[in-house]
Amino acid sequence: MRYELLLQLHLFAVAFWLGVVAVEYLLEQGRAASRGQGFTVARLHRKIDLFFEMPAFSVVLVTGILLFEPGRFDGIYALKVVAGAAAVIGNVLCLIPVLKRRASAEQENLADVIHQSKLIDRISLLAIPAGLVALACGAYLMVLR
Repeated sequence: MRYELLLQLHLFAVAFWLGVVAVEYLLEQGRAASRGQGFTVARLHRKIDLFFEMPAFSVVLVTGILLFEPGRFDGIYALKVVAGAAAVIGNVLCLIPVLKRRASAEQENLADVIHQSKLIDRISLLAIPAGLVALACGAYLMVLR
């Protein structure tokens, strides 16, 4: 596959992934409105992760690996790669409490829904900024090319 096409696919997947994360963030803001709303958010977040976010970050991961240039692994480029990897790993790790929270919602176990929501928040506090750092580094490096 040509480098330019692969890069375009990577950038499209990154943009799509960021859009999905933004939607999830907005969705999560309403989870404390009521018990029922919290359960609904748990169900919807799972569907969003399985049908949209996982495929998006999988494409980002695969294209990122294919675009990786070991000879450039220094400075801003290294920061971009490490931050991007941290964002992907964070999303993979976040899937665990998302799935557990949905199972707890089905059992109407509010205490565990709240517990899993807190884990999601903690992971997101690391993964989202990492993704934004990778995006900023990538944009900076594109300007330099």
